[in-house]
Amino acid sequence: MDQSRWFVVQTQANKESFALCNLNRQGLLAWNPSIRKSVRSGRRIQMKSKPLFPGYIFVELDLNVARWRAIDSTFGVLRVVKIAGRPAPLPSGFVETLRALSDDEGHVAFREDLSAGDNVRIMGGAFDDMVGQVVRLPSDERVTLLISMIGRQVATTLPRAQVVKAA
Repeated sequence: MDQSRWFVVQTQANKESFALCNLNRQGLLAWNPSIRKSVRSGRRIQMKSKPLFPGYIFVELDLNVARWRAIDSTFGVLRVVKIAGRPAPLPSGFVETLRALSDDEGHVAFREDLSAGDNVRIMGGAFDDMVGQVVRLPSDERVTLLISMIGRQVATTLPRAQVVKAA
């Protein structure tokens, strides 16, 4: 009976893809969820792929069969996250849910139902960490917000992936 579970592996700084490649070469199923994030480069803003959990990747293992201690000596890996000397499994369904939310490239898209009047927080870009109010949804990929700047309300249209509902 297959008793595989997902475990967390801590990687060296900015070596997630390197560790992922080396773990896959060992025949292990490893996954690094990522998100698309807007990054300013000079005067341009580009959408780049960034790890959802920087410094960590997920590995599926059956502890009764797999040689999990070899993971600690894999290039790009610091250690398997452990409790009392044994790898600590993630809660059942956690990685499966993230994989269900991801596209073919492994980018996780948190799609929340937005409607006019909702308060949202902007993630990344020129308005990073500002809170705005949804005015309208011109398309599936865009959202128009009212943002309070310099004592007045300013309307701006942003990619929908760049906003999350504010608490």
